[in-house]
Amino acid sequence: MHEVTLGQYYPQDSVFHGLDPRTKLGTILLYIIGLFLVKNSLWFLAFLAVLVMLFKSARIPLSYMLKGTKGFALLLVFTFIFRMLCTPGRELASFWIFQITMEGINKGIQLSARIGLMVAAASLLGYTATPKELVDGLGQVISPLKKIGVPVSDISMMVMIAFRFIPIMMNEAFDLMDAQSSRGVEFRQCSFAEKCRNIFALLVPLFVNSVYRSADLAMAMESRGYTGDGNVTMMYPLEFHRGDGILWALSLLVFAAVVALRILGLL
Repeated sequence: MHEVTLGQYYPQDSVFHGLDPRTKLGTILLYIIGLFLVKNSLWFLAFLAVLVMLFKSARIPLSYMLKGTKGFALLLVFTFIFRMLCTPGRELASFWIFQITMEGINKGIQLSARIGLMVAAASLLGYTATPKELVDGLGQVISPLKKIGVPVSDISMMVMIAFRFIPIMMNEAFDLMDAQSSRGVEFRQCSFAEKCRNIFALLVPLFVNSVYRSADLAMAMESRGYTGDGNVTMMYPLEFHRGDGILWALSLLVFAAVVALRILGLL
């Protein structure tokens, strides 16, 4: 977990970093929707090529992305095996009560590729935009919901606090593990059952610490006059530029092509 880079901002002077966060959110959202329209496994190679180009435009090493998403490797392997063994179709091999089918292998590849590309695309948001930028962009996107009484400003604030708390709570967990290790608790060289027991012992102090930090944060916000009414201004207002328009046009064009191919049954 110390090596996980998922969601951590990667400072870089690139074209993608300089885009409006609303453009990044829209582009990644269209990309993820397109992933769910794909039915032919070979088309995932095209989506992979698009994602590689986005990472290249952001000047983020692919090794850095793979390092951040390797924590999902076990999930992808489990997903592939589960779909391979539990999907009926043309049998290739069998053992005990399980059957390996051609359709199962195809479905396993599709689902694993879809999850892996979706996680990698979502990670690009965290690499190229700070939590504040993402929250400001999200608040602008859902701002029309104010007309029907949705507390947009409160939702944006809660999302930003959640983003801020993720690294804080991870550091808290590491500190607690170090403290427990100094008292003789073993987290590495022990059985799986003992690991689970020792990890669960960290949940109570971690929960208590999160409550204390939340109370301190609430007191600090109140002392600075935060009311949550949404009548606040932004120091750096969001603005669309030429690069945003070009990426929006390309994204919508590619998405329309994907939808057309899906309707024609070629995707």
